[in-house]
Amino acid sequence: MRRLLATVLTAALSTALPLSAHAWGADGHETVGAIAARLIAGSPAEARVNALLGGLTLPQATVWADCVKGIVPKLGYTYPNVGKYASCAPLETPARIAEMADYVRRNQTQCHPKPGEESCHQQYHYTDVALQRSRYLEGFTGTSNHDVVAALRASIQVLRGQPATAPFDLKPREALLLMVHVVGDMHEPLHVGAIYLDHDGHEVDPDKTGFDPATNTTGGNAILVANPHKPPQATAPGQPPRLPRLHTLWDDVPASMAPAEVDDAWVAQARKVKPSTGDALDWPARWATQSLEEARLVYDGLSFAPKQDKTWTATLPTGYAQREDMIKRRELTLAGARLAQLLQAVFPN
Repeated sequence: MRRLLATVLTAALSTALPLSAHAWGADGHETVGAIAARLIAGSPAEARVNALLGGLTLPQATVWADCVKGIVPKLGYTYPNVGKYASCAPLETPARIAEMADYVRRNQTQCHPKPGEESCHQQYHYTDVALQRSRYLEGFTGTSNHDVVAALRASIQVLRGQPATAPFDLKPREALLLMVHVVGDMHEPLHVGAIYLDHDGHEVDPDKTGFDPATNTTGGNAILVANPHKPPQATAPGQPPRLPRLHTLWDDVPASMAPAEVDDAWVAQARKVKPSTGDALDWPARWATQSLEEARLVYDGLSFAPKQDKTWTATLPTGYAQREDMIKRRELTLAGARLAQLLQAVFPN
C-alpha cells in the first residue's frame, strides 16, 4: 500500500528529512546520471536532453524530483530550505524554485490521497509489491495508477508528445526530470519489493490474507537494523544510539560508487547491459519485476523481532555488507544503462 507519513515520521519533520531517506541518496542518483550521460554522448538524445535541461547537467537533473519535496504547500508553496542540500543547489534559483512549486501544485492532490498519505508526487517514487509475487502487476497490493511504474510510463508518454495517463500532470521538461530520477528509484530494490510482517515479525502475504495496514513496513522504513555494518550514532550525549532504518541503509551508496567514480571501466560494463526490446512503455513493468527479484535477495536471511510501537527490528546475516555492495553496484549499472536506452528510445532523432 502507499506509504503513510505517520508510519515513518510526523508531517512536521517531513520537510527536514534528508534526501537519502526517500530514494537513492543524491550520490546514487547522480551516479546513474553520470553513466547515462557517458552512454548517450554524441547522440541525438544528448542534444535533446541538453536542450530541455536548460543548463543543468544530466547528473544534476537526477535529483530534481527529490528536491521538489522541499516545496511546502502549507507555507504557500515556498521552498524554505535553500542551501540545506548541496545536491539541490543548482535548482535553487528563483525561476527553478517557481518551476518546482508549479509542479507540486499540479501534482499534489489530483490522485486523491487518503488522510495521512503522502502527496501524489511523493508517491511517484515507489511501489510496494509483496515479495511473494513473481512479477510487478498493477492491482497487486502496494501498486497504484500513480506509483513508480506508472510515473515512468507517464514520462515516456509526454516525451513522445502524447498526453500522460491520469492522474499525472506533466510538462515535457518535468517529464524528463521525473524520468531521469524514477529510473534510479526503480532500481533501488526497496522502492519496488516490500515485506509485510505480522506483530510477531512473521512474513505475511497481503494478496492472500487481505491487506492489513499494521503489516506494512513502508518499503523498509519501518524496519530498524540491530547490527548495521556502520556503527549507529547516538542521538544526544548519554542517549543510546539510534538504529538505522533498513531503507536508509539501502539508499546510501559507498564512496566507491559515487558519481566521480564513473570511469571508463564502469561505462564499458554498462555498455554490456542487454538492451530492452519492444515498446518502451512496457519496459517499466519489466524493470520493476527485475527489481522485485533483487528485493528478495535484500530480505533473504533477515530475522525480525516482534513489533514495538510502529517498527520491527531486523538482524542481518553474516556477510550481508558484501551482498549489499554487490547488489548496489549491479543496480546502479543497470539503471544508468537503461536510462540511456530509454532516452535514446524517446529521442531517436
